[in-house]
Amino acid sequence: MSLKEKRRNRRLIILAAFCLLLLIAAVQAVSAAPKQVPTAKAGDCAACHGQDKVLPESHPAVSEMKWKECQACHAEGKMSLVGKMPGSHRHQLSGINCAACHGKGTPEPLAMDKCVSCHGPTAKLAEKTAQVKPSNPHTSPHYGTELDCTLCHKQHAKNENYCAQCHKFDFKVP
Repeated sequence: MSLKEKRRNRRLIILAAFCLLLLIAAVQAVSAAPKQVPTAKAGDCAACHGQDKVLPESHPAVSEMKWKECQACHAEGKMSLVGKMPGSHRHQLSGINCAACHGKGTPEPLAMDKCVSCHGPTAKLAEKTAQVKPSNPHTSPHYGTELDCTLCHKQHAKNENYCAQCHKFDFKVP
């Protein structure tokens, strides 16, 4: 085997090892991520997160807990249940699972009428946020009260201020 072939083989082995390491890292990341279980019962953390990754043995049973009970320990800081996915645990622990809004089959994108069936009507939302400055986020000169909720409120990602794309509104989206 020539020197050139040895170098090429060494590069191929290094590349194969690197690809294998990337594959292993990707599998680990995916297996650590919460699973989506649309029909999980409120308080059943293990349904999505897996029992071994959720609670220490000393933790009280949570299968029948309500949101307010969880908030006693998990409202703020690093123990917060709503940290990276604002609102998602709040709905789940209130007894509203994914299927309640997205359907029982293949999850559908959330339509605004689903949001306002519990949180609306939109005029009522605009009244609740009338004091927000510099501008009420639920009534817009561009869209009135019919701005799609999911433009700001993200269940599976960090919420964002849609208006700030063009305007300098610095209010925080809950």
